[in-house]
Amino acid sequence: MIINQRIRSTTKVFAATAIASLAIAVAPVISQPAHATTPPGTVAKVITKVVKVSANKYGTRSYRPVGKLTAGGNPIKGKRIHLQKKASGRWMSVTSCVTNRYGKCAVIVTPKVSRYYRWKFAGDAKRKVDVSASFYLKKRGTSGGSGSGLDYTYGNGEKVYNATSANDRDCGEIPSSKKPVRVHGSDPWRLDADNDGYGCE
Repeated sequence: MIINQRIRSTTKVFAATAIASLAIAVAPVISQPAHATTPPGTVAKVITKVVKVSANKYGTRSYRPVGKLTAGGNPIKGKRIHLQKKASGRWMSVTSCVTNRYGKCAVIVTPKVSRYYRWKFAGDAKRKVDVSASFYLKKRGTSGGSGSGLDYTYGNGEKVYNATSANDRDCGEIPSSKKPVRVHGSDPWRLDADNDGYGCE
């Protein structure tokens, strides 16, 4: 009888000790704060830049503006960007193209009137909407016509209209008194090597 009581007492003590040890082992795990995690489906936003690279003359009336799409300095391939024009105080899309592996694409545009243009990226699941700086394209006329508009202004104020390959001049043929030459929209004589709006500097 006494032996049985001792066995039961020893069993109770052992069980209590085992439960206490288990509680100590589990407690730190239960009490540790959960680490913050990004909810499923959340996508980081990336600021995307649309950069106007150039708007060189293409033919006698048109231009070939080139857009470039990057994120974090890296080109983005396979995305559509839109060329927009500003009319009546609003921006509206003219055409669009899909970027190549360099993040670039180009379109041909023939302005009916001189106006401002820009590139726009509509955004996607990973990136925000973004637009480029605006750039000005002037209406251009046919070769030899009187309505082609102003192409250059010499440093002395003299203006050059309807500049074409037929009356092409290079910087060596232009007197120093007429330099630098202000380039208006297009550069049919290819005087502005660094594309800053001035030639023969």
